[in-house]
Amino acid sequence: MSSKNTGKGGQKAPGIGGYEDVVATSKETVEAAVKASTEAATKAFAMGKDRVEQVVKSYDELANFNKGNVDAFVTAGNVAVKGIEAINAEVMAFSKSSIEDSIAAAKAVMSAKTLNEFVELQSRFAKTTIDSFLQQSTKLGELSAKVAQESFEPINARVQVAVEKFVKPIAA
Repeated sequence: MSSKNTGKGGQKAPGIGGYEDVVATSKETVEAAVKASTEAATKAFAMGKDRVEQVVKSYDELANFNKGNVDAFVTAGNVAVKGIEAINAEVMAFSKSSIEDSIAAAKAVMSAKTLNEFVELQSRFAKTTIDSFLQQSTKLGELSAKVAQESFEPINARVQVAVEKFVKPIAA
């Protein structure tokens, strides 16, 4: 050090050396602040990136879940339509058979030669018609129950997926 900048007791006098220390200290403080803010920004960006990735992942999971729901409803609708077609075909076949049986019975009743034969043919036709109607009603009831059960299977499966995905984690 030069004697010019040194005052009493060997301390630096205000001048170039004192300012250099202030500038150096200021530089270190600014560098430390920049480093700290850069680290904080990097950390915040990483946290933000993680949050964005979590949101995107959650959105993708929700989209897939909803797609599964739509697929289940479409499948259920298709099953219901096929079932209704089967029920309709059964009703049409029964109606055709009933009409044919009615025509045959009418011909038989018209050809009756006595009142007893007429009553007997009419009674037999009525009993056959009632038995046939009860059998057909039972068949249609079973077919309808089967169609309803099969139609709701895809929806029930989606409800189970929802319970597994959303309710069980909350309950745990």
